[in-house]
Amino acid sequence: MSKVTVVGAGNVGATVANVLAHKDIVNEIVLLDIVGDLARGKALDSWQQAPIDYYSTKISGTSDYKDTKNSDIVVITAGIPRKPGMSRDDLISTNANIVVSVVKSIMEHSKNPIIIVVSNPLDVMTYAAFKAAGLPANKVFGMAGVLDTARYRAFLATELSVSPKDIQAVLMGGHGDTMVPLPRYTTVAGIPVTEMVAKAKLDAIVERTKSGGGELVKLMGTSAWYAPECSCCSNG
Repeated sequence: MSKVTVVGAGNVGATVANVLAHKDIVNEIVLLDIVGDLARGKALDSWQQAPIDYYSTKISGTSDYKDTKNSDIVVITAGIPRKPGMSRDDLISTNANIVVSVVKSIMEHSKNPIIIVVSNPLDVMTYAAFKAAGLPANKVFGMAGVLDTARYRAFLATELSVSPKDIQAVLMGGHGDTMVPLPRYTTVAGIPVTEMVAKAKLDAIVERTKSGGGELVKLMGTSAWYAPECSCCSNG
């Protein structure tokens, strides 16, 4: 893999570019934003980390889709974030137009990229990206399966005072209130979690997972970015 484009230089996009660069597994990262100086500034800041944190991945910023030519992977974070009191569905109209426009511009310069969607409401935006790209279904992904499972595991790790690395979990459904964490398929170091956490507490953790994004919006006034970024860059 040689080139990754990240569209959107906000909290999520800039963090994706920075953390991916630190992994040192790609040759080039292009950070693109309609505010070109923002993208260029954040990319330059990250590139100046390279001698300190000892990585070679080159990062550049741009507002010109021509610079994304021949991207192997494109991460789409563009769109307006959630604010307190908003549901993901409140973002559909605005973000759908943004995502479709981004995908069409990307496809003008890259023939067969893998597309990873972060923009909310994620399930709808992933489908919009899939339709706009004209790529096979196995080339367009949403990152929320990793994110939702991670939140579920993190809440369980806090409840049990264990490492989240020891927790294996399964979660089905979409990114929102319809998601279904499955406690009966959740284990802690191989032990079923249903044997370790009382049903009432487990039910509460399941409900907290379903509203995990909303909890962060209430706390910070905007959408999360550290865990969503890791969901894009995860090795697992």
